[in-house]
Amino acid sequence: MSGVVTCPRCGSAASGNFCAECGAPLVQRAACPACQAPLRPDALYCTACGTPVGAPPRKPRSALLPWVLSGLALVVFSVMIAVLVQRGSVTRIGDMTMTGGLPGEVPGGPVAAPAGGDAGGAGMPSMEELAAMGPRGVADRLFERVMREHEGGDFERAAFFIDMALQAYEAVPPEETDADSRFHVGLLRLLMGESGLAREMADEILAEAPDHLLGLLLAARAADFEGDAGAAEAFRDRIRTLVEEAGGIPDLPEYQAHRTLIEGVLQADGGDGGEGEDGT
Repeated sequence: MSGVVTCPRCGSAASGNFCAECGAPLVQRAACPACQAPLRPDALYCTACGTPVGAPPRKPRSALLPWVLSGLALVVFSVMIAVLVQRGSVTRIGDMTMTGGLPGEVPGGPVAAPAGGDAGGAGMPSMEELAAMGPRGVADRLFERVMREHEGGDFERAAFFIDMALQAYEAVPPEETDADSRFHVGLLRLLMGESGLAREMADEILAEAPDHLLGLLLAARAADFEGDAGAAEAFRDRIRTLVEEAGGIPDLPEYQAHRTLIEGVLQADGGDGGEGEDGT
């Protein structure tokens, strides 16, 4: 008979929690080694004094598999980002018509080498250097990589990196999100043909600063994409007016990083045949 034991007091065959003959308890409950309080059979800690009385059950190895796979995926992604950053550290192509250049760069000059790298950016950044960049730094480097490929005519490779760049910007903390990063995301969206999402980025910029040149520039480009020439020219006219009133392009980091694009709007002067956005 299943569950039948011998009563420790009278020796009768019994089952359950108590002997049917003498009433003696059949289940001997363990006691806490510290305070002698009775313990449940599956207890890990004493409910009376909190003393540990058991070890937690070991998880099967299969339960660790998701963590192992996540760790491997993170390592692979980090290596991929490092390779992309290294490959992006080359001389710029032309005037970077989509981006206007990297902050602090001399137009047409080489990108500064990462710390510890070779001159001209030939050395691949270490994981420590990549981590020091932070999410925003990595996102900006991926953005520049997309634009280099696009402006170099390799649209297939540009499309390959766009998704990674957008995901990188989504990982940027809110306190590091600014007009420049929104402008970058807007340009990436335009490359994907998503003018509505590009306009959303322009609206976010202009909601915080109605006269921000990058917001107006992105709005003009979205209008161009949608075939609304009148709206696009109105945004460009606003840019020209603001720059004229300021006595030149204001000395803000994001304006200097994209100075080529702003100058292209000023030189076009309403489409009178002046220089275009590529500076030619």
